[in-house]
Amino acid sequence: MRPGETVLWEGTPVPGLHQRGKAIFLMCFGLPFLTIGLALFFYGLHRLTQAPTTSDAGLALFLTAFALPFGGLGAFLVFGPLVEARTASRDIRYALTTRAAYIARSGRFPSLKVYPILPSTALELEPGTRAGTVWLHARLERDSDGDLGTTKAGFENIAEGEKVFLLIRELQGKAE
Repeated sequence: MRPGETVLWEGTPVPGLHQRGKAIFLMCFGLPFLTIGLALFFYGLHRLTQAPTTSDAGLALFLTAFALPFGGLGAFLVFGPLVEARTASRDIRYALTTRAAYIARSGRFPSLKVYPILPSTALELEPGTRAGTVWLHARLERDSDGDLGTTKAGFENIAEGEKVFLLIRELQGKAE
């Protein structure tokens, strides 16, 4: 933090699944991949133990190796939302100061992102049943196809969403 900057609010995401529909869709979509990947893996291992020739053993090994990416993708889709819901409150920290918003992530890919609070900063509040999200940074970016997409950053799934939104609006009013 810079000199003269004081912390107004700090917090973490509320634990749990917040977008249940999206999580359930991903889990249902990944379940066939997981099931087929596991079935092919164990079938390939079974065929490997009963292979009469070297070429049959090679085919069984190929089938076993071919099943791994499918099972891995399925496991990621099925268990990923559950792991993320459980670890987000432990690995993500938010802080709002008199000049900026800080988002600190620890874990596998640690990072610290700072978003200045300016009068021109576009704000968005998405209230939820258990937690709200305050988006305070949106940027248009081009993807590999050249299409424009919006990247948002902010305090996701926090218990005091409205309070933080009003604090940021108050900061913007002072800066004008």
